[in-house]
Amino acid sequence: MSLGRVDDFSHDGTVTTPPPRKRRSTPPGFHTFADVVTQFADAADSLLHGELSHPFLVGSEALGDQAARSDHEGTQSKQTLLTLATQQVAAGFEQTDLLLGVAAVLRADTVTLPPFPLARTSAVIAAKAWYVLTADSREERLRRFLNEELAALYDLPLPSDEEEAVTFRNDRTADYLAVGATAGLNPVYPKNRRPWDAPFLARTGQRKSEAPPSETQLMKDLYRASGVHGDDLAGMPYKLLSAAAHGRFRQAGLVRHAPVGPSVGGVVTAAKYVPLEVTAQVTFYAALATGTYLYALAQYTSVPESVVLERLQQPFADWFAIAHPATTA
Repeated sequence: MSLGRVDDFSHDGTVTTPPPRKRRSTPPGFHTFADVVTQFADAADSLLHGELSHPFLVGSEALGDQAARSDHEGTQSKQTLLTLATQQVAAGFEQTDLLLGVAAVLRADTVTLPPFPLARTSAVIAAKAWYVLTADSREERLRRFLNEELAALYDLPLPSDEEEAVTFRNDRTADYLAVGATAGLNPVYPKNRRPWDAPFLARTGQRKSEAPPSETQLMKDLYRASGVHGDDLAGMPYKLLSAAAHGRFRQAGLVRHAPVGPSVGGVVTAAKYVPLEVTAQVTFYAALATGTYLYALAQYTSVPESVVLERLQQPFADWFAIAHPATTA
């Protein structure tokens, strides 16, 4: 049984000198898994370039947003709803790009841990688009989209005391708030607001009850919608992906150790590795997020969900089989 790929060497916190990198090659199983990830990304990409793409189908909410492109002008923005519609498709291409990055890393010798942060970023992008797509009205869809734009604007690495940066942020904020005003949305500012705190838009009379969900809550809602039941279980995928993204591979239980040399001075030289099954299990949550997003996009574009299911079914099943070989044998 292949142990996976060696990354570094430690025992009880003591780091020893690893063997030469040329001795750390990728086992065949990871190449097979990389092929599956690529097939999944290609299947999603074909939907995004095909059935789910512009021009949108007659009668779809996507086409309705496109037709209403001029209804919500701001101080700078002239066709926000069209931008909203196209950006929800573009989010899918960002996910497939990251998934292809996962596949590339899986094939690389001497590399073990990088697939997990890539998978997390892909899942977060899926969740944000899913949140916009699942709004129950055009106004709510616009509100969610604008709130994400505001949050992103205030997260930009712009110096808070630089006049040009402050002017840019203020002008864009005024634009988004003007767009929101055309849909009856009112700005809400945090109490004791600091320069880097973003306002958010709420419907009249709602205010703080309509604050955008935290990323943690958003991810939990996405996985609950994907079929992961129970509050604790729905929150587990994001916690696991985040632990990896924050460098807590050992604490999250992702890594294993295997002795690779004799004990020297009481210190055992051990290889740190991530088993193939664990790699597939954790990154599978990115595939699950993309699938959930694509179902929401299909509804938005009036494409039957069966089209998405048929395209993703085989690579999805193959990914799951690698992640859970005992249940699929």
